Amino acid sequence: MELNEAIIERMKELAAEHGMTIHQVIQKGGLNQTTISELMSGRTKHPKVSTIQKFCDGLNMSLSVFFEDDKFK
Repeated sequence: MELNEAIIERMKELAAEHGMTIHQVIQKGGLNQTTISELMSGRTKHPKVSTIQKFCDGLNMSLSVFFEDDKFK
């Protein structure tokens, strides 16, 4: 699995675990809809750490928790 695919999958999992949609998480985290759309569609292959951080902010979690998954080992 490529890194961007693992990030997308993790975002979907975490949003679902928190009972939220991706859209709700990015709104809460202050992310631009275009940025997340490009990532989810595969047009962005290398998301910025700041994008992942804002997603994490929307879930009130740290980057370390985000990457604490077997997908990233």
